[in-house]
Amino acid sequence: MKYSIISGSTRLNKNQSLKIAKFIENIILHTLKQEVFLLDLSSVSIKYWDESFWKSHATFDSNWNKVRAELSSSDGIVIIAPEWNGSIPPALRNIFHLAVKGEFANKPALLISVSSSINGVYPIVELKISSAKNSYINYIPQHIIIRNATAVLNSNNSYTSEEDKIIQERIIYVLKVLNVYTENFIQIRNSDIIKNYPYPNGM
Repeated sequence: MKYSIISGSTRLNKNQSLKIAKFIENIILHTLKQEVFLLDLSSVSIKYWDESFWKSHATFDSNWNKVRAELSSSDGIVIIAPEWNGSIPPALRNIFHLAVKGEFANKPALLISVSSSINGVYPIVELKISSAKNSYINYIPQHIIIRNATAVLNSNNSYTSEEDKIIQERIIYVLKVLNVYTENFIQIRNSDIIKNYPYPNGM
């Protein structure tokens, strides 16, 4: 199976979302032993959605076409969403404006929010409310909120505190849960009723 990890921060320095994305990537590669595509929005510039997307989405943006191919070939998704001003970054929101051609459809996804302080709830709420309508992404019931992000997940092989130990163990467990969903959603996507779904947009 193949997973896509989306690191939603465009911050060039001290990017905690990317740090966490690489931590997740290591677990998927070496513990779950699955293939990984890591989309780092701080290093890939994707054109922001405008109405020209509807006229010819295939030629809308070459970078998006490359990303779209990777997302489409993935079986499970991990989205890492930093909390910026109580919301998610514009570049991450843009992905959900663009991914309406089946890239995420009927694939299980894990939400991980990131805060440098004690916040982090709002990205989870925002994405669960507003990102699934036309993308048809399926968020699993579990999610992760990483608070005080600079103090945790700084090593793949050790803990720096009890808080670090707890969050590392929880991440590993929830990724294993995601793996079970991902295995079973392959059968769902292959069912005739799902493959022949006649409604491109949700209600």
